[in-house]
Amino acid sequence: MTRSPVFACLMTLVVACGGGGSPASPAPANASDSPEAAVKNFMQAIADSNITRMTQLWGTAKGPAAETKKPDDYEKRMVITQLYLRGAPYRIIRVDPVTDDPTRQLVTVDLSRGECTKSVPITVVNTGSNWIVNQIDLNLAGTPVRPCEPSVPEESKP
Repeated sequence: MTRSPVFACLMTLVVACGGGGSPASPAPANASDSPEAAVKNFMQAIADSNITRMTQLWGTAKGPAAETKKPDDYEKRMVITQLYLRGAPYRIIRVDPVTDDPTRQLVTVDLSRGECTKSVPITVVNTGSNWIVNQIDLNLAGTPVRPCEPSVPEESKP
């Protein structure tokens, strides 16, 4: 008889703590809830030299490269991106919609390297659950060795 009240009390606690449905799942560690956050998280991964994190924050509308494993050379691309952008302080200048594609936004950042500043467009894409970086025009960032030299179009070269 003494077990019955204790059992009833324990059952009440179990129901009170576990009942009412499951709690909302926490956002994954790579989640970015805005285009700006996607760029900031990606740039922080670059600053941290964290290629694994970069692959979680870069990809397509189908998901991050770390999950989709696409494109085949995604890790190599992240190493090159990290080499081009590391150590460059940046500032987000603006966010613009991409014409005819509500799942994409264009985040323009100014990268500072020494005496020069380069405006670099970064396309971010909404995966349905968060925003991730999709494209960066590294040509506009300047080469890591000589970032202030203007790029010369092929047709202008002698």
